[in-house]
Amino acid sequence: MTPALVKYFHEAPVHLEALSAETAPDARRRDEPAMPLAALLTPANYYRGYLAGSHGDRVGLTAIPDPAAFPGPRLAVFGGLAWRGAREEEVTEVSDLDAVLRDPSGVQALAGGAAGEADLRAVAAVERRYAVPALTRLLDGGAVVLFPEQAHDGFDWSLFSATPVKDRLVAALRAHPGDGVRRFVMPYRRARSEHKFYFDRWTLDALPEWVEEL
Repeated sequence: MTPALVKYFHEAPVHLEALSAETAPDARRRDEPAMPLAALLTPANYYRGYLAGSHGDRVGLTAIPDPAAFPGPRLAVFGGLAWRGAREEEVTEVSDLDAVLRDPSGVQALAGGAAGEADLRAVAAVERRYAVPALTRLLDGGAVVLFPEQAHDGFDWSLFSATPVKDRLVAALRAHPGDGVRRFVMPYRRARSEHKFYFDRWTLDALPEWVEEL
């Protein structure tokens, strides 16, 4: 049986200003308010993660057909949060987080916790490097923010938080093993190239030392 593969890439600390493409001529809009000097000298640190998946030749977390393999329920690690989704600048309550994680259906962003509607609309409405101020306001307010990321055959999910996520998410994944599922955790900084990101295609039976299998 072909196993489903779930990969979690973690990065911390990360300064969200670095999400801008520094080489792009429009990487910073002139109408953005200047960052205070104190913020430049003591930049806030945030936590970023990326959940990817595949099943056979199908690439994308949402391409995994077995519900037990999909890590949506494991995101109960964020249990107790009220979730809201932004779709075409409309913000709505999310009653079934797992269903949305399986099928984003036009959702541009999800926020769990205290999420201002205007900021959530802002992070969903524009290219992400332009939404950094709104994203940091959401995170500083205690929200966890998730974005669907287009994959070859569906979607992966990226997540951002102002508090550490990796240990909680790994513990939740360990607590919910799935038959026919292999789960891997690795630092994003070691997997920046496409070759390393898709390590499972060429070295699944002899994992690099920077990949941990749960």
